[in-house]
Amino acid sequence: MLRHWLFLLLAFAGASSAQDQRPVLSLVIDDLGYSFEHGKAVIELDGDHTYAVLPGASYSEKLARHANLLNKEVILHLPMQSISSSAAHEPGALNETMDEDQLSHNVHTLLAKIPFIRGVNNHMGSHLTEFDFLMRPVMDSIRSYNPSFYFLDSRTSPRSVAYSQAREAGLSSISRDIFLDNDANSTAIQLQYNIWLERARQRGSAIAIGHPYAPTIEVLQKNLAAAGAEFQFMRVSRLIQERQLRGFSLDWREQLSKLAADAQ
Repeated sequence: MLRHWLFLLLAFAGASSAQDQRPVLSLVIDDLGYSFEHGKAVIELDGDHTYAVLPGASYSEKLARHANLLNKEVILHLPMQSISSSAAHEPGALNETMDEDQLSHNVHTLLAKIPFIRGVNNHMGSHLTEFDFLMRPVMDSIRSYNPSFYFLDSRTSPRSVAYSQAREAGLSSISRDIFLDNDANSTAIQLQYNIWLERARQRGSAIAIGHPYAPTIEVLQKNLAAAGAEFQFMRVSRLIQERQLRGFSLDWREQLSKLAADAQ
């Protein structure tokens, strides 16, 4: 039996080393649905990217269908209460006045509005994502709707518990690394873009969130093709799987040594 497991680990090691080992860039474009022209432009960017579509916006369903037609990943951009009272309030946005039944009802209603989705991330939510007793029923509701969905924590608050609560609810989960365009001018976006690439070099992968702003589209159109030589682009669902695989492969040598010693 030990020799059998030793053989399997050796086979796994060979397969792992044969895989593309370039650092991974995962790009998520939020707020799709307001502008068809800008939404279409970002969906048609070269690369395996992910598109977060707002429920109920004018062009949301049309853009989700266009993304799916081009084999791009679609997720729900789930509106949640912001810490800012002046922030825009999307219809059906989750807020702290809702009880668990209301949260669950709204989550299921909003999930049903966008076709082809593979997961969810938060739109705003700098207030709501700070509270575990609010996030847990949200994550339970996503899982009850479709347990194969993942949750991407946009980390609109440094105190967000959304990632940990998604994991505790049994959802695959991951967190954003970089915002490309909090400052939506080309110079600032280019700087954040460069930081995104450096983060991926250092850590093996990095997730950036941007928006369908004209300066963001311009920077991405100018830079993405050249990045393909050094990096691989990967949709979020695949990155989650890849991180799980690479997390295991990091310690395969140690397991191999132990099994080899036991087999002697």
